[in-house]
Amino acid sequence: MQNMAMNLLPDEWASKLQVEVYERSPPSSTSGNKWNTRVVDIRDFLNEDNYSPSFVFASKTLLEKDDPRVLDLRKQAKKYYGMPDEVWSKTHWESNGFFGCAGNERKLHRTWFRFLVKKVDVLQVKNTLRNTSAISYSWLKTGFFTTWSPDGRQSILCLDCPPEVKDHIWNALQNTDTDCFQFDPYCFHPTVVNAMVAAFDESVWLLRDAVRDVEKNRHFHASTTYIRHYSEYAQELSRHVLHAWEILNVATEVMIKMMRRHRDFMSRLDGYTEKEKEQAMELDDKLDFYHGLLFGFKCRCDSMQQRHQNEISLAQSHAVAADASAMKTIAIIGALFLPATFVSAIFSMSFFSNGGGGSNGPSSDMSDPNSGSQGWSVLPQFWIYWAFAIPLTILAMVFLLGRELYRKLRKLGGRFKKFYQKMCS
Repeated sequence: MQNMAMNLLPDEWASKLQVEVYERSPPSSTSGNKWNTRVVDIRDFLNEDNYSPSFVFASKTLLEKDDPRVLDLRKQAKKYYGMPDEVWSKTHWESNGFFGCAGNERKLHRTWFRFLVKKVDVLQVKNTLRNTSAISYSWLKTGFFTTWSPDGRQSILCLDCPPEVKDHIWNALQNTDTDCFQFDPYCFHPTVVNAMVAAFDESVWLLRDAVRDVEKNRHFHASTTYIRHYSEYAQELSRHVLHAWEILNVATEVMIKMMRRHRDFMSRLDGYTEKEKEQAMELDDKLDFYHGLLFGFKCRCDSMQQRHQNEISLAQSHAVAADASAMKTIAIIGALFLPATFVSAIFSMSFFSNGGGGSNGPSSDMSDPNSGSQGWSVLPQFWIYWAFAIPLTILAMVFLLGRELYRKLRKLGGRFKKFYQKMCS
């Protein structure tokens, strides 16, 4: 992996080190703002003796690469947030979600979790049916690390959060009155999860608009090229719907693990005040509520998946019908030539002869081949052909009709048997 490391230039490295911090104002502040924001070098932040609750927004590039500067910074971050070493492996960081924690909830507790969100480009989707089956999309790959101590640092490191997630967190912090940072190690989680729920909601609705766009552009009477583009687009879109279903399943599992760990903490609230217990219960209710929203998104994704699969099946059935129509045309053309083929086959048989010199079989006069008779003649044995052909044709028809009648009678007998058993029971 060291061979693949991308060393940042000094100017790029210096810009990456600048991180945005949301920090709660001290109780003695007269500014009237509950939270303030500042930009600081992450190395300076990690070395500060600042115990105010804080949200730190940074790029995972700072900690992901194997550049020596990154490794030194990762050691600082690991000491501050208690990050496990394996979380930076390819297996963990490219997974579609996880949750982990360590430490005593009363003394020093740390958590790490991850959410993935996939967003399709709706404007690109609306033009796809006319052009190509490719769909533009983007991934939102976030990672979070918290450290909490009642008398020490209380901070969450948020990696690769887009502006809309950061704005959602900022607005939530300005409008909340809950003060559970001093006793609940999961005080950061509802605010972050709420922002991610909004991102999931947008993602699901973008996919829903794309699926609906497919349904509205269902024109199977159009040209063959349009139907081909429609089918290719529907197949490509199904991949994104399945991805959304997958990451929503993982997100709900992450929430289940998070709530389970918080409820373990709630089961050991002896010595806490009634107000603190109420605030812990309120926090747990929020986590439960957000889990319910994610489960609802997953159900909506299930529904979209079924709707889209029905659309693909419908397109396939129309493609099969178009093929059947083409085969029907071929059959009709073949039927037009069937009478002529039948006549040709009959007159090519040895039962006929044109004694004039272009003999098509034996002479009409079997006793005198040199009779020299002119014109067409039929042998007396021609009845042998009909004696075999007609009975065999009738036998084949009786066999086919009899087999079909047997199937229907057997099916009817099974229904009667079920009805009889139901009446007797």
